[in-house]
Amino acid sequence: TAKPTGVVTGLTARCSILVPPVKVSLYSGRTLVASATVPAGASYRLTVAPGLYNVIGLGGGSPTAAVRVGRTVTVNSPLIGCA
Repeated sequence: TAKPTGVVTGLTARCSILVPPVKVSLYSGRTLVASATVPAGASYRLTVAPGLYNVIGLGGGSPTAAVRVGRTVTVNSPLIGCA
């Protein structure tokens, strides 16, 4: 049987015209749970088990995502993608 999951999605920032790809990571405490690398200004989507996660991008900061079964949490942050 499939494990229950939820989704964290959002839009990364586009800080200038020539920006390298952005790595968005989800951490539970100090444990890396999932990550995705997307073009700056693009959306990301990570499917994870329910729980609380810190969303980390290149710009620092760590908004929290509370993931529930079958739900999508959107985390758009100006910090995600701007170094």
